[in-house]
Amino acid sequence: MQIRPWHRNARPRRIRTYLALFALALTAPLIALAVFALTRMATFEEVQIERRVMQVAEDVAADIDRELYRALVTLETLATSAELKRGDFRAFQDQARLALKRTRSAIALVDRSNQQIIDTLKDYGAELPHTGDPATVQHVFETGRPQVSNLFRGSITGDPVFNVEVPVADTEGGVRYVLIMSFQASLIADVMRGANLEPGWIAGVTDNNGIILARSERQEDFVGKPLPAELLDQSRTARGAYRAVNVAGEAIVRATTRSGFADWLVSATVPAARVEEPRRRSYVFSAALLVSALSLGGVLAYLFGMLMTHPIDEATRAAHLVGRGEQVAALHSGLVEANVLTETLSNASAELTRRQEHATFLMRELAHRAKNQLAVVKGMAFQTARQSDSLDDFLEQFEHRLQGLAQSQDVLVRQNWKGAWLKELAQAQLEPFAPGDRVELTGPELFVGATAVQNIGFALHELATNASKHGALSTAEGHVALTWGRIDGDRIALDWIEHNGPAVTPPTRKGFGNRVIMQLVPHALEGSASLDFPPEGVRWHLEIPGSHARST
Repeated sequence: MQIRPWHRNARPRRIRTYLALFALALTAPLIALAVFALTRMATFEEVQIERRVMQVAEDVAADIDRELYRALVTLETLATSAELKRGDFRAFQDQARLALKRTRSAIALVDRSNQQIIDTLKDYGAELPHTGDPATVQHVFETGRPQVSNLFRGSITGDPVFNVEVPVADTEGGVRYVLIMSFQASLIADVMRGANLEPGWIAGVTDNNGIILARSERQEDFVGKPLPAELLDQSRTARGAYRAVNVAGEAIVRATTRSGFADWLVSATVPAARVEEPRRRSYVFSAALLVSALSLGGVLAYLFGMLMTHPIDEATRAAHLVGRGEQVAALHSGLVEANVLTETLSNASAELTRRQEHATFLMRELAHRAKNQLAVVKGMAFQTARQSDSLDDFLEQFEHRLQGLAQSQDVLVRQNWKGAWLKELAQAQLEPFAPGDRVELTGPELFVGATAVQNIGFALHELATNASKHGALSTAEGHVALTWGRIDGDRIALDWIEHNGPAVTPPTRKGFGNRVIMQLVPHALEGSASLDFPPEGVRWHLEIPGSHARST
């Protein structure tokens, strides 16, 4: 016997009945989906707030470190003062006062007995007390390194202060004095308030002893007070944002980082209620949605039936547009599935457009770099040909220069064409000419830009080629010293010095290599160069603007 489908046996009903039943069937899963979406959104908002707390802590720490760095630079500059070296303390005190830019700071000079020699808060010659922070001073004397102190009471003003201290070297390389810049703790509070924190957010600084050094709110009420032991332990060990109770007994979400110059804990906090607000709001929205769906489901059944077709049609149209490579906008309709689909299609179309634009950019960049390289090779070939006596001579010189150019390009590629470390560039250019024990590379870690890599690479290749043919690298005993560093504020100097090679005589003819190291490279880098020929070895000196490099 043939079994007929159940719906064929059902009594016919009006479409509104089916729509109502359909609405009732959809209510439960749609409500569940909406609640899930709201909960996930609330969780996402909580995570975003926690990340924001961490970011604020890091930003505030960076602002504080900038203030400390300015103080260190000022002190290290004053530490080299000629008046200080001569022992003219009166003149040095006048100089120190001129260097002060803040009214809530002072500069003092302290000897090994912790006795203040000068203090800009007092007139020269006035009786001065011992420093109020002898432990940090003695640590500077012992280590010879700059230090930032914990919070303490100033020996003259009695206010909560902290010190930035640097050593003053004597003629034998030891530490003769300690130069101190003392700041009122309220300065750090002002720096944190200048970070434009949102209402209810609080930033704070705790020194290494667990004492509150500064707070963006109610500074006077909390400065100098110890952080609760549990909160201090969390601040020292926790990673990322964490739940805690602050000194005022309030539940908070807190993130802590350390200052880069001082052994301080820099924190940012937000009331826990604000972090939990999205979840409470999602509960309210979920409850409201549930009540609305149950009460209005029957009334809106017919509208749901009508509205179902339109979002699906829009999603289908969006899919066709994506297939044609056009961008589409996300749909905002009453059908969640259609919204999710069109949002995905919108993201996909945007991603396809972005990738196409990126591919176009890469092709243009590649073409640009290829043209530049071809121009460089063309110029190199032309100049090499002019200086060559024969075809074989040209081929040999041109091949070597191409190899030098290739070495620079390899170094650039390893850094995504952004530049290269100067030491790595020097090793790549000099290794083909001499083993490492015959080349001495000395200098700080400097990352030079792509233009500097190419031009300095040219110069080093020409110098190494000449040294291997006529200079220090042409004998077994000879060696080369290459040194670099920053000079005169923001300039970079590079020195090539040859030792123990054949006796040097100035050349009678200037070839392409001379033009490279004396004209082309200095001009391309907006710098200057000098070339000397003392009998003991060739010396080349290059100076370029500091904008071509950055230190680690």
